[in-house]
Amino acid sequence: MDDDRINKDGAGKEGIDDFAPAFARKTELPAAAPEPTGADNRLYVGTVRKAFSVLYAFRHSDLPLSLAEIAERTGIGRSATQRFVHTLLALGYLRQDPATRRYRLTARMLDFACAYLRNDPLVGAAFPHLREASRRTGETVNLTRRDGDQIIFVSRFTSTTVISADLVIGSRLPLFCTSPGRAILAHLPQPVVDDILDRQPLVAYTPMTITDPAALRDRLQAVRANGYETAIQEYFSGDLSIAAPIFRADGQVSAAVNIAVAAPRWTSARLVQELAPAVVETARAVSSTGW
Repeated sequence: MDDDRINKDGAGKEGIDDFAPAFARKTELPAAAPEPTGADNRLYVGTVRKAFSVLYAFRHSDLPLSLAEIAERTGIGRSATQRFVHTLLALGYLRQDPATRRYRLTARMLDFACAYLRNDPLVGAAFPHLREASRRTGETVNLTRRDGDQIIFVSRFTSTTVISADLVIGSRLPLFCTSPGRAILAHLPQPVVDDILDRQPLVAYTPMTITDPAALRDRLQAVRANGYETAIQEYFSGDLSIAAPIFRADGQVSAAVNIAVAAPRWTSARLVQELAPAVVETARAVSSTGW
């Protein structure tokens, strides 16, 4: 894999934290590992999930965690937490500060991210097309996949100009209020769309966030007609984004490519006029690789 496939975003911290407390600060992610879906319960090993819950406890933490804090976040009990923490420490996935006795994740966790990026055929197929789109536009180009009601950034080429969204590979954002999320959502089965728009909370992250299910359904219909979707400051202040869906060989939507730019350097009209052709062309090029 080329070293520049993983890009570090050097953008500033301005963004959703600029908004008043009435608006959500971030996407809420579970502290514990996800519940099993469609698994054969006869083969399910609950202790494995508890071990992952210890690792998940660090996902929202910028600071080291104490044993008590890990136990509180996981809800699996202090004694059990201590055993899992000790095991992960011995395996090298956690480290403990000898002075504060608090724990952090180690760089060994990146082994899994690296393995994923090397083994996902879409990432490899999309890489040259994303790079070319970034070169042509001079803007940030992202590849995202869907995971439940969220998107995950799996490849990223950042621009040389400051953008409002402080994101790295592995970052998660909601489907319903992001351009790549809605580009994907527009081509999912109707029961999935209904579950996300009608039975899950649609949080207003900024004053611009569209939360009305009827309005969102209109947007999805427009995506199917136009081939692209925009999101104007719906999750991050100052962030404008345009996206197009990527399809597998069987015609099923699998991912999306988006180009992100910053206001006031860009307007919504300029975004569509100048970048819609590029993002649609890039998505089609990736779809045509037959990955």
